[in-house]
Amino acid sequence: MDNREDQLLLSQKKILESVALGAGFQETLDELCVASEHLVPNSVCSIMVFDDSKQYLNVVAAPNILPELIERLNGTVPSDTAGSCAVAVFQNAPTYVNNILNDNRWTDARQLALDFGINSCWSHPVKNVNGDIIGSFAISSSEERKPSYFQQQLITESANIAGIILQRREREKDLWGKAHQDKLTGLCNRPMFDMTMKHAVASARRHQAQLAVLFVDLDNFKIINDTYGHKAGDDVLREIAARLKRCQRSSDTLARYGGDEFTLLLENIDDLNSVTQVAQRIIDECAIPVMTGDYSAGVSASVGISLFPNDALEVRELLSFADRAMYKAKSKGRNGFYFYEEGLTRVVEAKKQLGLELRHALANSEFTLFYQPLFGTDGAMSGSLEALVRWNHPSRGLLSSADFLPMVEEEGLVDELSEWVLLTACSQAKAWLDKGLKLDKVAINFSLFTEQQDFYAMVVQVLNDTGLPPACLELDIAESLLAGDSTELCGELSQLRKRGVAVALDHFGTGGVSLARLAHLPVDLLKMDREFVDGLTQEQADPRLVKAIVAMASNLGLPVLAKRVETQLQREILVREGCHLLQGYLFAEPLAVRDLERLLAQR
Repeated sequence: MDNREDQLLLSQKKILESVALGAGFQETLDELCVASEHLVPNSVCSIMVFDDSKQYLNVVAAPNILPELIERLNGTVPSDTAGSCAVAVFQNAPTYVNNILNDNRWTDARQLALDFGINSCWSHPVKNVNGDIIGSFAISSSEERKPSYFQQQLITESANIAGIILQRREREKDLWGKAHQDKLTGLCNRPMFDMTMKHAVASARRHQAQLAVLFVDLDNFKIINDTYGHKAGDDVLREIAARLKRCQRSSDTLARYGGDEFTLLLENIDDLNSVTQVAQRIIDECAIPVMTGDYSAGVSASVGISLFPNDALEVRELLSFADRAMYKAKSKGRNGFYFYEEGLTRVVEAKKQLGLELRHALANSEFTLFYQPLFGTDGAMSGSLEALVRWNHPSRGLLSSADFLPMVEEEGLVDELSEWVLLTACSQAKAWLDKGLKLDKVAINFSLFTEQQDFYAMVVQVLNDTGLPPACLELDIAESLLAGDSTELCGELSQLRKRGVAVALDHFGTGGVSLARLAHLPVDLLKMDREFVDGLTQEQADPRLVKAIVAMASNLGLPVLAKRVETQLQREILVREGCHLLQGYLFAEPLAVRDLERLLAQR
């Protein structure tokens, strides 16, 4: 026995002892590669294994191979032409390629070999104790070389040892799964969830983050077991588990906590809305009947929610409070969710109800437009109006846009409402013109159109349908929308201006648009942010910001409108500093159509 064989036996003995003593999986695989590399000068070793689908090979150990090469190797599909490892696994036989450039077994992977200077590669399939192929062991070199008898022995024995190590890993994974996985649903079990919760709470405490615990209990599940049998009950639990998976985010932890109870941990939550969206998806998913055999089983769920750190700082309390909230949801009629803090539940329920009412409002024509006129510095009405949407709520009366527009966005109703506002305002303006009333422009807040895919086409279509001259329409766009990359938006606004539509820059002075950029924006009017006007409440008020805005606009030849003018003092200062148009309750509040017609007639 020569010295190399002694080294081989010693390295094998050392590695097998490491396996027996429970050394780390990655550590022993890397050690196997390094030991083989020592016995074959100028070589590198790698071990690949199948992914869960058993279709692709990925590198699990290659301590001396470049990360870029590993990335290229990952995802290798076994075949006759994809390289030594792919061929060894595909043919279930050792594969020795001495000259990669001239060997057809590397046809599909030759560029990879060229890129990384690989000229020879010997590979052997790795098998488990049942004889199933689970991967490959390979020795590669930048030299053209043919393996000696000893080297063939080396690669065979190394592949066998790799099989032993990988077999141990699979056994440990299986034991871990049995210890921490629910057998029926495949979800985490109760001990695993508790362990995850402990780590999550500790992390949230360190990073001052928020998390939520959702306790889900199926309503009247006992009836399903009693009516259809326990097998049907198990089918329902498996189906509900699959549905709950669809509700969770990738960072969340879902578990079957016991019986028909499930728990869901939401980490790093930003706001209450993200929690309520998940809870509502759970309610909706569970409400769909489950088919079990020839029967359709009706199921619903009650969900309790507790929050860290709002409700509690410890795992046990968070789970207990979520459980209490769940029972509160059941007492409220089931098929719903409830927060441990009742005040939060009332807020969420009110928002949910408002969302439902919003959809009815559009269908039942409950929205209306009010119009607030603009005035010149002499106090005379200018002939321009701003359209403001209001909601004639059946029980709460007239609501301003601030009361419901955020919910319009959450409910995905922006497109519908914006089209309604544009169509209604343009139709009304055309009707006033047809009556012979003197109207210059009707202005519409552009923020309503921020979700429109092609607002240019929509505006043109409405103008064509209503017959309103484009010169009688103004779109007010918030400065913040033009502060970043707004090339596409500016292009659409420029097209509308060419048609005669006016564009006003709203909330000017707060959105961060520079003077250099402002000179190139397609705008006709600057509407000063109301905060500048609000600050003019005393004789000693500092008007320098107003003065600077007016000077900037004057240099560009743009008029300036001041909004929310409510006192005579504000008016005097704004006129003195050079504002061209004024709007606010000092002159006129937003008016219904009939009231505004009287003003227009007086003009």
